[in-house]
Amino acid sequence: METYSEILERMIEEYKMKTGTVPDRASDIGIRMEVLAGEIFTAQAEMNWLKNQMFPNTAEGEYLDLHAQQRGLTRKSGTKAVGTVEFSAEKTLSYDIGIPEGTVVATGGDDPVRFVTVEDTVIEAGEKTASVSVEALEEGLRGNVWRNKINVMVTPVIGVGSVKNTTNTKNGSDAENDEQLRARILDSFVNISNGTNRAYYLKTAMSIEGVTAAGIIPRNRGIGTIDVFITNADGDPSENLLKKVKAALDEQREINVDIEVKPLQRIEFNVAVYVAAKDGWNFSDVKENCRESIEEYFGMLSAGETVYLSAIGEYIEHTEGVKNYSFEYNLMSDRSTTDDKIFCPGMITIVERE
Repeated sequence: METYSEILERMIEEYKMKTGTVPDRASDIGIRMEVLAGEIFTAQAEMNWLKNQMFPNTAEGEYLDLHAQQRGLTRKSGTKAVGTVEFSAEKTLSYDIGIPEGTVVATGGDDPVRFVTVEDTVIEAGEKTASVSVEALEEGLRGNVWRNKINVMVTPVIGVGSVKNTTNTKNGSDAENDEQLRARILDSFVNISNGTNRAYYLKTAMSIEGVTAAGIIPRNRGIGTIDVFITNADGDPSENLLKKVKAALDEQREINVDIEVKPLQRIEFNVAVYVAAKDGWNFSDVKENCRESIEEYFGMLSAGETVYLSAIGEYIEHTEGVKNYSFEYNLMSDRSTTDDKIFCPGMITIVERE
């Protein structure tokens, strides 16, 4: 697309060729040309933006959602992390301490993650602790926190001195981003769903909120069987998510087809890479950028998809601050797997390259 300066220079040259004079920039003609060049540039920019929204390969945001709707797809919203916390009384009492549903607790730090109890519970007389289920107040991966990280009582309860999560919270996921939705849209053109084939089962499983990847193996247990393997953002799909996917598939399954939904097996892939930072860049910042890029690559993998070092390299190459890189080939090579498994990042080692 032409820049504003290129448009203006072209107009001035055309005016000079037709009149034999060059308009003064402060003259009425010069000012009119600058205004007109600005409007032409704006129109061209809007047309270029509109052209991008016409195709799912380049569309963004709500316009990508419209392309998804044409393929019978919708953007998946995020899910809230869930877990269990344990409330502890300040001392053993001779009466019950009620902890109502809606009690808010949180992690520590400057950017706490808040959770709310989803049911009433009681620290019974003579007891000092009680456990209850909690749910993150907001959707997203950040709700998946390690055990003992929830330790702040936001809603005070008389007689309760502390709170902690004895296990990790899990099953929180971010809303589907443009690239993830785009991948599903483009796949729907390649693998046409007809209500009975592998693409149909894959499309249905991937439409369920919380599912980040799915694999399909027909006749895995013999003729008339379909095994569907799914995972979520933290790699540990809940029993509730498995049941939700199965219910969606059972609702429209073929007659005499036996469907089972199981967790995808995650295979850790260790990455060892030497990275040289561009001039003016701090290596620790580049290292963190590379780590995020590598995790992004694995986050885009599908069940059964092969890991190619060249693909990881492409993500690293386009990472901010990277001048050059090389892999530790003694520790890494391309790896393939089956549709009941999915690769995930294992140990990521990033060493500064001289």
